[in-house]
Formats: sequence, C-alpha cells, structure tokens
Amino acid sequence: MKNWNLLMLLTLLLISGTAGCAEAPTESVESAKARHAAVAAEAGMYAPDAYEAAEEAVSRLDAELEIQANSFVLLRSYEQTSALVSSLETRVDAVELEIGAEKQRVLTETTRLARAAEEAMNTGQESIADIPSEDVPEDQASAWAAELEGVGASLAETERLLAVEELVPARSEAESALAAATGVNTSVATLVAELERLREEDTARRASGDVIIPSAVLANGQRLAAGTYRLSLAEEGSTASGIGSPGRWVEFVAEEDVAGRGLAVVIPDSEIDEVSDSGSLQNEARVVVLKDGDYVRVWLNRDGVNYLLHLPPA
Repeated sequence: MKNWNLLMLLTLLLISGTAGCAEAPTESVESAKARHAAVAAEAGMYAPDAYEAAEEAVSRLDAELEIQANSFVLLRSYEQTSALVSSLETRVDAVELEIGAEKQRVLTETTRLARAAEEAMNTGQESIADIPSEDVPEDQASAWAAELEGVGASLAETERLLAVEELVPARSEAESALAAATGVNTSVATLVAELERLREEDTARRASGDVIIPSAVLANGQRLAAGTYRLSLAEEGSTASGIGSPGRWVEFVAEEDVAGRGLAVVIPDSEIDEVSDSGSLQNEARVVVLKDGDYVRVWLNRDGVNYLLHLPPA
C-alpha cells in the first residue's frame, strides 16, 4: 500500500512539473510579433530582404506553436518556441538596423542630388544670361525658362517630402530636378558652341575678304546680284572727273569669276574715325546696310588701309 501511495505521489509530482514547463511563452511571442508588425510599413521600402528573413522566422514560430497546440498537454514543450522567439527578435533587430542605415543613405543621396540640381539650375540661369538675347531664339528661351521653373518646383517638392520623411519620393524628385537642369545646361552649351562656331566662321570669312551682299546693288553702275563674294583689290583708279583723291578698284569675285567691281575710297587707319563711328577693322571685310537700306557700305581693311564702297540699291 505504501508503494502504491509513493507511486501516485511521484506521478502527481511528474504531472505537476511537466505542466509547469509546458506553459506557452505567450507574452514574448506577442511582443516579438508586434515588433515584426511595426516595421512592416518601412521594411518593404528600405529593408525588403531582411524583412523577408523575419517573415520566415514568423512562419517557423507559428508552425511550432501549432505543433505544440495539437500535442497532448502532458507532452507539450516550448523550449523550441522560445528559441524561435529569440530568432525572430534577432531578425527584427536586423530589419530595424537596415531600415535606419538605408534611410540615412537615401537622405544623404537625396541631399546630394538636390544640391547638384540647384547648382546646375544656377549655372544654367547664369549661362543663359551670358548669351546675347538676340542670339537666342524666342521659343528656345521660353523652353529653357519653363524647364528651369520646373527644376525649382521639383526642388521645392523635394524639400517638402524630406520634411515629412518621404525619403524615396524625395529622392525621385531630386533626380528629376537634376536631370532637367542638366538637360538645360547641355542645350545651352550646344547653342553656345554653335554660336562660337558661327563666329569663328564669320571671322575667317571676313579675314579672307568674303562678304554677303544682302540685296541687289549697283557697283560702278552695273547690277550686282545679292550673294556671297570675295573682295579682291585691283588697280588704282580715280573719279570720273579725275578730280579728288585716287581710289582703288575692288572686285567682287564669285567662283573665280569677277561678277562686278566698284571704285573704293581709300582711307588709312589713322583717319578712319573721321568717317566711321562703328570702330575699325583689322585685315577683314564687313558689309553694313545704311540709311534704311538707301545704300550698302562694303568695307575692306588690308594692312592698315581701308577701302570703302557705297553701293546704292539696284
């Protein structure tokens, strides 16, 4: 009888001990899952891989809890559950760390992009202002103004989004602003290069004595059609009456043929200011339409001597 009582006592003690060890760690499970749920919103944007690992840890924990729930009460054990809770906490720690690091990286990158966009916008505005307004087509000037206005709007939106910690949209706005400002600068640089090329061509053309007659004129009483000509100095000449300072015949050459000629007034550089208020030339040629088109001045300078022809319209 004593042995039976002893056996019953041991059985009761075993059941009591087993039941005490088999209590589910509900509080730690709920705490870990709550932390996991709290990072879900930002994790998808800033730490998707780490969050996926945390979700796998939640799945393993849920599977273990289901196994224990379906087990006979005296055989339940939550040691593995506690280990899985600890694993989930570690995974959530990793998610939080990665979210913080990625947010800081995006913030730094966005700030850099916004600063670069602002600098590019300012550079574009300054570059446009440096171009003579007559050299910029009106539609091009309007397009640049609209694009730079858009850059300013994107930068303002970037700042607003940063203030509410919408970092990824803010970065997109900053990227858009920089791309637009860079596009304007590229367009401006292309126009400036083209203008410089045309200036160089014009300088070379004028230095070679090439001129463009904009409309038909009379040269020595003969019609000279509008077009491009190379000026060539010929022999000395004089006025029809033979009275006055001697002049110099200037020929208008087109494709190696002399298309016309005119008698130019010869003026040394030292006296040119008495005749022209538009500066002086240095070994080049220029055509100027004067007096509302009443006549065309053809001006050639060679080695300190100026040759001026005044040609009336044909």
